[in-house]
Formats: sequence, structure tokens, C-alpha cells
Amino acid sequence: MWPFSTAQLTAGLRRYFADPTLHVRACHDSARPAVPGDTQGAIRGLRVDYAVTGGMASLDTVVKQPRGTTRRGLAGTGVREAGLYRTLSALVPVTTPALIAADPAGSWLVLESVESDIPPSAWGREHYLEAVRLLAATHERFWGLAEDLSVFDWLSRALSTDFDIYVLAAVNAVERMVAEDRPRVITGSLEVLNTLGLLLTQVERVAEKLRTIPPTLLHGDYRPSNVALVDGDQVAFGWGQAAVGPGLLDLCAFVDNCRWDQPDLPLGLDEIWGAYRAEMTARVGIVWTDDDFEELIDYARMWRLIQDLLEWAASSPPAVFDPIAARFDSLYLQPALDSVQKRLRPALYL
Repeated sequence: MWPFSTAQLTAGLRRYFADPTLHVRACHDSARPAVPGDTQGAIRGLRVDYAVTGGMASLDTVVKQPRGTTRRGLAGTGVREAGLYRTLSALVPVTTPALIAADPAGSWLVLESVESDIPPSAWGREHYLEAVRLLAATHERFWGLAEDLSVFDWLSRALSTDFDIYVLAAVNAVERMVAEDRPRVITGSLEVLNTLGLLLTQVERVAEKLRTIPPTLLHGDYRPSNVALVDGDQVAFGWGQAAVGPGLLDLCAFVDNCRWDQPDLPLGLDEIWGAYRAEMTARVGIVWTDDDFEELIDYARMWRLIQDLLEWAASSPPAVFDPIAARFDSLYLQPALDSVQKRLRPALYL
């Protein structure tokens, strides 16, 4: 069974082809295309047989069924991704797949199928640098335009209007972990719990530091597995975490995601950091000293722990989380806790 009706798919295909005579005749499962590995729900390949003036034809598409909402009270991942494709895809400087049809509530999307020429595991140095360039180009395009983007209420605004939602979710996540005494990589260390307590009591300070960076449009889950390489062009998928905020959050997530998906990168982290800094200096004139940039990255790591990673650790079943606990600790948790120890100090109340 497909999550949409024939009428919904027909209407979408008529818009896609600009042909009011099109009629869907049949829908078949097809091999799942080797496109970016969206983790936000189920993905199926769909071949559509349709009739148009002059005969029959077929089209390969991708059906996505995103999972739930990002946070209670916020737009779901499907709403965000469909909203991006419908309203902003013509403005972002990176190619995106065409949206054929979508449920208004975001429970399903039908996208054009895009076959990647090179799998993420085979990315070379130039592929990563091009991805950084496109990320910087996207940030430049919407640099300082938070007010203009306010009309798109489905975008997350974690450091402004949605701030309390994310902080409360992080606090609840820590409380659940302590109550259930898992995962042990967090609850088994008093030092880790104390450091998390320090972070959560000074979360406003973390946010204030990041608010000094002009906000822009964020992809939210930028990584090689959400990018298809097609004839030398990079096509970005997986916009279900689209948001408004400082671009360094996107950059930090990209670096973390790359290291998680591909431990042996063909270039050093300093080269990725440096490429982004150079691009943003050339594009918007912002210049960060080495010390300033290192400090901002520390604050970005802290905020990512609050916004995404604590909830992930708390909600993942032991059978899922325990096998990756050591990697979570080394790649995500410890760098963020080191940043807390470096940048935050306990407040003294008299």
C-alpha cells in the first residue's frame, strides 16, 4: 500500500510535467535508488506508469515517510522538507531534488529519483571541499535574513523563538537518563553528569555567544549521505532539519557527521574549518581570528549537545545505542564536555 491516493499523485505529476492530460495507470515498487541515505523515516522506490497524449511512459521516484516530529510543538521533518522544496529550493545555491507531491501534514513525500554517481564512502578530498563551498554559498545567500525567513514558520529557530522547547527537551532527556541509569557512558560518570549540569545551568550564556553570529538558513543534517553526486553536481537531500541560526552549527554538524560516517577522511579537519572560513571571508567579509573561531566552535559543540545529542542518547533503545556508545562518547560527548570545561565556569551565588 502507498500512503497517497492516485488522485494526489496524479495532481503532483501534472504539476511536475506541466501536463493536465496526464493520468496515472499503475504504481510499482522499484529498487531503492542509491541516493542519499535519509535516516528520517522509511524510503521506497516507486515506478509510476502514466498515460499522456501520445502514449504511455514511466517515471522512477522516491517515496519518503518521515518519522514524527522533531520536538513537541515544532513542525515535523516532513513539513520542513516539503516546505523547503516548495518555497526555497529556487533560492538556495545548491541543487535539490524536485518535489512531485507531499502530504500537507508531512507524513509522506514523493521526490524525483536521483542516482548518485559516487557513493559517500568513495568521496575524495575535492568532494568534501565542494560540499563546504556549497554550504558557505547557502549561508551567504540568507546571511542575516532571519526576519525575511520568519514568514516560513515551519523552519526551526532553536536559538530564538524555539529556545525554551529545546532546552526543556534537553533537561528532560538528562532526567530520563538518570532515572533509567542509562546509557552508562553518561550516567556511569559523576564528572559527566556534573559537567552536563554546568552546561544546562548556563545554557543562556551558550546561546548568547552563538547569537553574535548573523543567522542564516541551515540545512540541519548536512553530510555526504544526504548528497548525491550527479555529473559533477552535488544534489542535497534530507532537509527535514531545516532551520534558522548561525552557520557554524551547520558546519559543526557537517564535520561531526563526516567523521561519524567515514572515520578515515581524505582531508584533515583543519582543512575543512579553513575552507569554510576562507569562503565566508570572501563572501560576506566576516573574519574570525583563530582564537575567536575555536571559541565559537566550542560553543557550537555545546549547543549541538543540547539541541540534538542528549535527546538521541536518551531515546535510543539499549540494543541500538550500546553498540555505538563508545563512538558517541569519543566523537560527540567528550568534545562537547571538553568545551564546557574550557569555556564555562560554575557561578558563585552569595
